[in-house]
Amino acid sequence: MKNPLISIITPAYKAENTIKRAVSSVIHQDFMDWEMIIISDDYQNYSQILKEDHIVDERLQFISTNKFGSGSSNARNKGLEVARGQYMATLDADDEFKPQKLSKMIPLVERYGAAISDIEIRDHDSDLLLEKFNKLPNYEFLSPKDLPWVSLHSSSIYLYDATKIPNLYYDTDFPRMQDFVFLMSFFNDIECIGFEHEPLHIYYKRKGSACNSADTHETFHKSRNKLLEKINNGQISIQNNLAKAECIKIINFISETDNIYDMEILKNPQTDWLEIFKTKIQDRDFLGYVNFLRNEV
Repeated sequence: MKNPLISIITPAYKAENTIKRAVSSVIHQDFMDWEMIIISDDYQNYSQILKEDHIVDERLQFISTNKFGSGSSNARNKGLEVARGQYMATLDADDEFKPQKLSKMIPLVERYGAAISDIEIRDHDSDLLLEKFNKLPNYEFLSPKDLPWVSLHSSSIYLYDATKIPNLYYDTDFPRMQDFVFLMSFFNDIECIGFEHEPLHIYYKRKGSACNSADTHETFHKSRNKLLEKINNGQISIQNNLAKAECIKIINFISETDNIYDMEILKNPQTDWLEIFKTKIQDRDFLGYVNFLRNEV
C-alpha cells in the first residue's frame, strides 16, 4: 500500500466527547493524501466510539500506549514511531483543523521544511471566538528569534518534513513546554519555519483543561527549571545556538511572570498565572520588539 504524504498524530485521553469533531475536521480536508493515527492513552476503543457515530475511514489508524494517562508526549512518540508519511502533523483530540489546513501549509513546508499557522481560540461550550493571538507583521517565515513570541499554542500545530527533520521525538521529562522544545529543535536542521497568517487551526479552551488548570504556575515553574537544567548539562535536543539563546530568554520571561504572580496572588487568590503571562507579552512593544530582534546582529 502506498504511503500517505501526511501523518496526523492525535493522542486521545478521555476524548470520547470530542474525538468525533477532531476526526471529522480531518476527513473534510480538501487535501486527501493523509493518515490519521489516533493513540489511545486511556484504554478506550476509539475505533468503536467513532463507528457508533458512523465515522469509518480506511485512513484512520488506531494504536494504544497500553497505559492510562501516560501523557501527550509519550502518546505522540508512539504515533511518530508508526507514522508512514513524509510530513508530520499533530492534532489534539479536542481541537480541529479548518478545511484548507493541509493544502495551505504544504507549499510552506516544501519551501522551508516546516510551517505553523495562526489559530482561533474558541470557547469549548459556546463555540464563541475568544481571540487570535498572533501579532506578528506579515512575515512568511519565522527564525529562532521570532518563534517563541508567536503564540502560546502554536508550538503544537506544526507541519514538518520528516526527511529534512529526521528522528525527532518529544522529551517526556517536561510537564509543560514539551511542544516548545520540540518545535525549537526544528532549527537543528532548517533555518526558518514557514508561517501562514490565516487561522487554520481551532483551539478549544475549556475550564480544567491542561492549558487552563489551576496548577499552570507550578507546571511552568517546573518546566522552566528542567529546561535550564538540560541546557546547562547539554541534555537538550535543541542544538542550534540561536535557538538555545531564545530558550534562555523564555526562561527569564517566565521568571519575571512568576515575580508578578507572587505579588498579585497576595491581593487576589484567584489570580491566573497564564493570563499574566499572556498580558505581559501583549503589553510589550511587540512589533517593535520582533523587528529589533530581526535586525539585531
